[in-house]
Amino acid sequence: MNADFTVVLRGYDRLEVDKALGRAEAALTSGSESLRAASLGELRKDFTVVLRGYDRGQVDNTVRTLVTALSGSAAAVPLRSALATVLRLDEPTEQEILDEVRRLRELADRA
Repeated sequence: MNADFTVVLRGYDRLEVDKALGRAEAALTSGSESLRAASLGELRKDFTVVLRGYDRGQVDNTVRTLVTALSGSAAAVPLRSALATVLRLDEPTEQEILDEVRRLRELADRA
């Protein structure tokens, strides 16, 4: 991603931000729900604050916009949240949800 963020004395690590936003934009155009979920998880993590980094407010605004766009599948987000709550997973990807469901089925089959 080539964003025009202001560089400030104490801001977000520029390389981290560029990579995360680049992956988010790629996930948006890919049409892959798993890439969208992975990118959402990455955007919800805190960026490292460094000397001479991107303006935090500007990055946060861009991240909010991308999170909204990546969450565009209205039915998938509430379902994912409900599954995460039931499975006691913190912000899981689709693959993590599937793995946990498989693990629980295997345990149920053994009983």
